[in-house]
Amino acid sequence: MQSKQFGRALMFALLTSTGLLVGTAQALSPTPNPTAVPGYPNWESASVYNGGQRVSYNGTVFEAKWWTQGDNPAQSGEWGVWKRIGDVQITPTPVPTATSGPTQTPSPTPTVFMTSKPTLAPTPTATPTVNTGNWNAATAYTAGIEIIYNGRRYRAKWWVQGQAPNPADPWGPWEDLGPVSVQTATPSPTATVSPSPTPSFCPPISPPAPPPGFYYEVDNSVCPARYTLVGPKEVLQAIEPSTWKNGAKGAYSLVHDDYCSMPDNKDPYIQIMNPELKKRGLVAGFGMITGSCSPQHWAAAKEMIANGHEIISHSRSHPNPYIADAEVDVQLNGAAADIAANLDGYQASYFVWPGDAASTVSTDFLKNSTQYIGGRASHLVANGNVDYTTMPAGVNAANFDNPYRIKWDLFTVDGKWSLYPMGSEILNLHIDAAISQGAWTTRTAHGVDTGYWETIPLDRYLAHLDYAQAKVNSGDLWMDTPSNVIKYRYAREHCKPTLLKAENIIRFDSSSAQCQKYATPLTLKLSTLLNAGSVAAQQNGKALYARRTANGVFLTVDPLGGDVKLSAVPSYY
Repeated sequence: MQSKQFGRALMFALLTSTGLLVGTAQALSPTPNPTAVPGYPNWESASVYNGGQRVSYNGTVFEAKWWTQGDNPAQSGEWGVWKRIGDVQITPTPVPTATSGPTQTPSPTPTVFMTSKPTLAPTPTATPTVNTGNWNAATAYTAGIEIIYNGRRYRAKWWVQGQAPNPADPWGPWEDLGPVSVQTATPSPTATVSPSPTPSFCPPISPPAPPPGFYYEVDNSVCPARYTLVGPKEVLQAIEPSTWKNGAKGAYSLVHDDYCSMPDNKDPYIQIMNPELKKRGLVAGFGMITGSCSPQHWAAAKEMIANGHEIISHSRSHPNPYIADAEVDVQLNGAAADIAANLDGYQASYFVWPGDAASTVSTDFLKNSTQYIGGRASHLVANGNVDYTTMPAGVNAANFDNPYRIKWDLFTVDGKWSLYPMGSEILNLHIDAAISQGAWTTRTAHGVDTGYWETIPLDRYLAHLDYAQAKVNSGDLWMDTPSNVIKYRYAREHCKPTLLKAENIIRFDSSSAQCQKYATPLTLKLSTLLNAGSVAAQQNGKALYARRTANGVFLTVDPLGGDVKLSAVPSYY
């Protein structure tokens, strides 16, 4: 009943206001005008509503809190997008009250002449602001906002942020309005649209206090707000070569002697050592007795090189107990030639003496060779006798000065010739010595899990590799091959870096012959102006990134690769 009265009242009001009710309609008395029904359109699921717009749904008025489409007002709830305003109030048309006095003849029923269908005035909608600025990924745009992107104008169909306009995507959030050059129409006056309210659940951010000379740039267009730490133009205060690569506290090399001394089908160097090292991302040295190598040994050696291992010269025939002076050229240079011929020109650069013994003539020959840059220390041979009172075992200081007499520790099952107490785990203790002393230690080992001389039991070998891997991962240890460690030690000394602070450039003096001989990737310890974030660099078109560890901030670069250009990587909160 109430809906019929509402329809009659609405039609009456419309006809009166448009002048379509004529004749004696104006003489009707004294019926009061009906109360106007609020002009809130019915809610439509396909329509887009901005914050502040009101709709009618099932006899109730709702107001949108922010942009919405498809959210049912009746299901919105207290924290939803729709706010309930109240029920639609409809005042029925009152019936005329009879008055005392003579009976009046009722007026004839008015005639309605309708020349055309009345047009209902639409509910006015605010024209959204037209933003003629360029599209910004960090800015949130509501429906109707217009922007410019790549020479074309676009209009947002609904709320959008971070999605670039794409003329090839007609179903996306942006309507393509065409090139900017053809957009000649003067825009209509626009009504200011209030920005969408910031959600009440946006969490606040409290970044740490910036260091002296720095400040934060704040972007409040995103939730939570983004703080960018910025500061001086200069990125670094100072640089210095790190004692060991990657900022490690100590260096360690594992060397397996006597490769090619066992049948290739039962060779633990091929079947155990190479794959287990690769599994952990570790590298080692393999000392070849070149005259004993089979084709399979040479093929496996190529794989070892590909895995980052070093092929070490261990003589051509392993004379026992040492190389005679007359044979030194054949045993050293001959072995190097064998390696180059069978391994695609590979240059052996480190030598291990058979029996760990050599004469002064032999050691001088090694030092004067252009092939080798280092060798393992040996017992001295004089007058045909080995002087075992000398002790070539030990730990190499960070700035060792004789690369042809590198100290070592030998593995034996009972540890009788080791630096460490018998019965202890001498494998891991040698790593600990490198870290605690900031030094370089090398391990002499032979077979694994075989009946060969002084073989390392498999469980102890695998446990040792796990121990080394853990120390590398913690940043305490740098594990690499002997030649790479020797090169690093002398590159650190002869390839001098200079910091050009104002230009944010690191430049190396690579002019010396020693730098050219030993040049290898060198790690620099950085004294950065940033107490947060990091430092990026570029050298010869290659991007480099500083590594922050518990020991400091480090950057590894090639001293022969040209200038290193620095830039700050800002911190965000």
